Amino acid sequence: MMIKTTEPQTATDAALAAEPEPDSPAHDSLMPDGATLNLDIDCRHEAWHGLEAMLAAQADFVWRHLDLPPAEISLVLADGTFIATLNETYRDKKGATNVLSFPAQDFTAPVNAAALNNVPLPRLLGDIVLAHDVLAEEAQAQGKDKQDHMCHLLTHGLLHLLGHDHVQEHDAAQMEELEKNILAAQGRADPYDIDLDEKAAGR
Repeated sequence: MMIKTTEPQTATDAALAAEPEPDSPAHDSLMPDGATLNLDIDCRHEAWHGLEAMLAAQADFVWRHLDLPPAEISLVLADGTFIATLNETYRDKKGATNVLSFPAQDFTAPVNAAALNNVPLPRLLGDIVLAHDVLAEEAQAQGKDKQDHMCHLLTHGLLHLLGHDHVQEHDAAQMEELEKNILAAQGRADPYDIDLDEKAAGR
């Protein structure tokens, strides 16, 4: 996983690049050997400080698990207010959500390594935005480990950039199964195995 800072490459990048947080930590030291995914992390909220390496390792694991060729992705670490603005601007939806993905490639179906190799270098795949406060509240409400939940939603966002979707029931089932397999390979719990009513009742 290579973590770097780059100039905006897409219209969405340009919108996300405004006013970076001045005290965001440098990430060059987080780059492990054998990097194949260039990850540009833009930390927009102090609540994310200290979590960057964990997220970088998660993205790297997903890429290696799927055996994908080199590519570039932007990851913006923000809050509910920031992501709500993007949600309304780009999706015409009110309110905050946990993660947004902005694909740079027009994949009409999930891509594998062979298909991704057909994308010209440097293979700009798009942007992922995470909202810390939304994720933290969800994890608490659902009785999940917060970092596990963050890793799940980052994995979810990465799969969206690779052409996965959950609009249709069949596609959603395939995407969820892949997410569960990736997380299980790390020893993480099934993120979809939860009964919110029982959790709320303390059972």
